Amino acid sequence: MNTPTPESQNLPAPGSVEYANLAQTGSAPPLPSEPGITLAPVEPDTSEEPMREPMGGPAPSADRPGVHPPAGFPWWPPRPVPLPGVDSGLGLKKFRDRLPQPTIIRAWRRPAGSPIRVRAELGRVQFHADIPPAEAWTYEGGLPGPTIEVQRDRAVRIDWENGLERGGKALNLPYDVVRVPALPPLPPGQPGVNANFRAAALPGGRAADKGPGEDSYPRLDHTAELTAATVVHLHGALTDGHNDGWAHNVSLPGGVTRCTYPNRQESTTLWYHDHAMAVTRFNVFAGLSGFYIIRDEQEARLRLPSGERELFLGIADRNLESEAGAPAGTIKFTGRALYKQAGFTGSTGIKGEIPVSAPFNMVNGKIWPTKDVDACWYRLRLLNGSSSRIHRFSIHDTTDEKFTPTKDIPSTDPAFGARRKTDALVVIGTDGGLLPAPFIPQDGIVDMGPGERVDVLVDFSKYRGRTLELRNENGTALNAQPGQADASVMQFRVDDRRVLDRFRLPGVLNGEYVRYRHTDDGKLIIGDRVIDHHAHAWVAVVPPGIGGSVHPEMWELRELAEGEDPGTAEVIRVTRADGKVLTFKPAAKLFDESLTIRFSEGDWAVWNILHLGGPAHPMHIHMTEFQMLNRWQWPLGPGGSVPGFNLATASTSNPLPVPGAGRPVSPMTAGMKDTWVIQPGEWVQVLGDFTGATGSFMYHCHILDHEDHTMMRPFTVLPKSIMAFHDVHGGGHH
Repeated sequence: MNTPTPESQNLPAPGSVEYANLAQTGSAPPLPSEPGITLAPVEPDTSEEPMREPMGGPAPSADRPGVHPPAGFPWWPPRPVPLPGVDSGLGLKKFRDRLPQPTIIRAWRRPAGSPIRVRAELGRVQFHADIPPAEAWTYEGGLPGPTIEVQRDRAVRIDWENGLERGGKALNLPYDVVRVPALPPLPPGQPGVNANFRAAALPGGRAADKGPGEDSYPRLDHTAELTAATVVHLHGALTDGHNDGWAHNVSLPGGVTRCTYPNRQESTTLWYHDHAMAVTRFNVFAGLSGFYIIRDEQEARLRLPSGERELFLGIADRNLESEAGAPAGTIKFTGRALYKQAGFTGSTGIKGEIPVSAPFNMVNGKIWPTKDVDACWYRLRLLNGSSSRIHRFSIHDTTDEKFTPTKDIPSTDPAFGARRKTDALVVIGTDGGLLPAPFIPQDGIVDMGPGERVDVLVDFSKYRGRTLELRNENGTALNAQPGQADASVMQFRVDDRRVLDRFRLPGVLNGEYVRYRHTDDGKLIIGDRVIDHHAHAWVAVVPPGIGGSVHPEMWELRELAEGEDPGTAEVIRVTRADGKVLTFKPAAKLFDESLTIRFSEGDWAVWNILHLGGPAHPMHIHMTEFQMLNRWQWPLGPGGSVPGFNLATASTSNPLPVPGAGRPVSPMTAGMKDTWVIQPGEWVQVLGDFTGATGSFMYHCHILDHEDHTMMRPFTVLPKSIMAFHDVHGGGHH
């Protein structure tokens, strides 16, 4: 995937609308570091860990062994000894903590039909060795929750329990949500939104009622009163609607929701996370997510790296709360996370916030961890679990890397990629399963939006005795300073000894893969099958500013019949390659408006997503996996919108022209997927088979702040026999 980024485009000026759009996804070029601010490293936490109470509660539902502390041990399990670490400009040392791995529930070892209970509960976590432990919402006490392993075609039942209570009362969020208010413009006259953005990216801060200071901010309205109500979505699962995590179906503490997952899917990396209506961003940030792995015989025959050589990497950006009153040049973190947003106000006085995009990168609940690896092949299951940040992952050899103190190297600087290993990441799978063959991406960079998963192999034998880093090259800086996001994600220290490694990279990975095609005469070609009947769904993403709004919107579209009067407002006209003009009106904009997209079980459907301007959006469709058919591009005008789209009328005054060729559909983007980053100006077509499940489902932007505002809509899949009694069928069938 070759996503346009600031490196490959004309750089937007700080203060421009284009810059603000990029900031929404963590993709903006780094602003200069905050002048006059240096952070002294925090003192290591040497406080004695308090005695832990015995682990009580329900039976060991996540395969936790019944381990008891030996006599005389004040703390159990033993605290890992931190490593020396590497200085950073953000107040914490890098690579102090060893990479943890989630516990594993091997569901296939359970008796058939025996349910697994997974409990959302309050846990104690320590994000970094040098800060105190803090509370988080977890599944079974882990961050991430336990990895659930299942076998293909063997159904699993899971009882999801909401145990987020204390003394019979529902818990409040385990962190504070603060909003950086309007600030004076940055010199030389950049709008205040950029000052807000940099302030929000500064490490530390707190709610104003916890102490004074320039880094104390008001809480976001109503977040202090928010209590735990949860519903679990297994992202990427083919399962009926009542198991899918419908956002309204929240459970209060004490509630248990049983879901059945048929697992009639090829081997792949899924993940489960909270999906509660309007507060998904808060619940996931609190810690409610975990991996779900489907395995099958085809994968087993490949003999891919396994056991200790298969690593699950749940990656997200985080900020941390700091204490008030620290001496100048120092910072003392409390150990708690901090949900810190840049607030801004639209032209009509409507307030909004730029989604969370924080300075620290966290992997499996640890900031900048490190991992000792043998000099052989490893399998890395990558998950972008961030709220909004789009990552561009790559491997860099840092063995001999030296930095000038306080000197940052932005990701837009050619020196940034000097030590990138362009052939290190070998992609073997995406959201929905294995690729037909291994793929090494251009320039060694793997692009991932929130919610996407990528399965990669790394041959560490090529780097014996070397030190490597996994880095994010999107809107970050090496040796980042306050106000910037750091590029480092985690470190790998490769042993210098030779080891016996029998794994050989296969030329063929997935014999079941077939490429989808959509012909000019309206037929689908699926391998050697011809599908002459399918549905179309149309969705438009419109930029912020419609009616004075400050957030982008997602419109479900209805195609107008020939001769139907479109009116003068909210009209979208596009021109197909054959010259035909299609005219659309919004059929729905908000989640609770009328249902308009209906499919029969067994239908094939092409989804057309038209991005008319604003930030990039990682679009996720529930229920099935898809292939990308086409990706076309309209040029962008001032403000990052498609020329011809009028914000005042929310319309295209004239039909948009036939779009030109867009980013190529690479072997990676042609894989089976359920989430794609759609860039402004793109018209993207994806094709899915709505077979094997029925019910009500959702589609939405996976920037969680966008999903929780207006960018989520429902659709249904019903048996054909029932659809015969519906007066509307699908979204415009051929």
